[in-house]
Amino acid sequence: MLIVKNAASLDFSFVPGNLPAREAELEMLRNIIMEPLKSGVSSTIIIYGPSGTGKTVTAKYLLRSDPKIITVYENALSFGSLKSLLVDVLLKMGKVVQDKGVTYQQIFRILKGQISQNDGKMLVVIDEASGIMKSDPEGFYNLIRAEELYSAKLSCILISIDDPTTYLTGKQRRAFGVFSSIRFRPYSEAELEMIVDDRARTSLHSGSYTQSIISEIAQIASRFGSARVAIELLQKSAYLAQSNGTDAITPEDVRSAKALINPYVTESKLSDLNTDELIVLMAICRNLFDNPETDISSTYSTARIIAETHDYDVPDLQKIYRVTSKLESVGMIDSRISGKGDRKGVSKSIFVNDIPVKVLFEKIDDMISKAR
Repeated sequence: MLIVKNAASLDFSFVPGNLPAREAELEMLRNIIMEPLKSGVSSTIIIYGPSGTGKTVTAKYLLRSDPKIITVYENALSFGSLKSLLVDVLLKMGKVVQDKGVTYQQIFRILKGQISQNDGKMLVVIDEASGIMKSDPEGFYNLIRAEELYSAKLSCILISIDDPTTYLTGKQRRAFGVFSSIRFRPYSEAELEMIVDDRARTSLHSGSYTQSIISEIAQIASRFGSARVAIELLQKSAYLAQSNGTDAITPEDVRSAKALINPYVTESKLSDLNTDELIVLMAICRNLFDNPETDISSTYSTARIIAETHDYDVPDLQKIYRVTSKLESVGMIDSRISGKGDRKGVSKSIFVNDIPVKVLFEKIDDMISKAR
């Protein structure tokens, strides 16, 4: 059975039909850029924030919101200067201009003519903009002062990981003037779950995943606050499950996907663990073969069986508690505390996200067997 029904929506360049958890930022961009532009008022805004926080997809979503406005997306990493970038903008508008020897006055004169032919409304999005702002402040000055200098009504959205104005000198800031900025914060786990759930519904066949799988992916990605990590985990998990010939994504597929994205070095850490710690970790892995998480009680029961099988002393419950705390402190396992309701206390869930548990189980089993 195929799990993936729409591979395009698992691609990083895909722009979805809605943007969960970025509605507020989208509304701000509409008010600052789109509404004034419809009235012929140009403006510039910087959106910045960590990788995977939805900056590019939000800007691209905005680009398609009004077909009456000329829109162009450029990634500044492809160009050595803003002049070269603007020559490419003209090329996308059907005007071929030689980069060598062309002046900003010539570029904006042509651009002004093209804008005038389209009712005087144009929006350019420049991704990865901080590099050009640092290396080509003259070009940046011409861009944001295009209307004042060349009567070219051009609105711009500049995208960067850091606030690029921090790279400007005081003199440059005064020359450029004041313009708006929006910081995109990292996504929360709840927001990432909304994003992954939305993307799974558009890209995967119904019944090929469960809500617990969506939650597990969101939990892993929440360490980074990144939708990019979350979507890549979903993508790789789906294809791993599909290549294994299964009907649905399993927790082990998610762990395998995590290992592919960020390989986890376990050899040195495992060598630092004593026998009791290896047995407890092995028990946790065994309990996670078909489940996203386990608990202390189940770990204790499985650890007894494993210890007896390998002819080691059976760890008591207090030792299980101490060992799990040690394993968490060295980064071999993770846990979360959840409440059970009024007067019913809390429970501790244990999980492993960084390596496929079957691989880890077999590695530990081999180490214990060789040690006898």
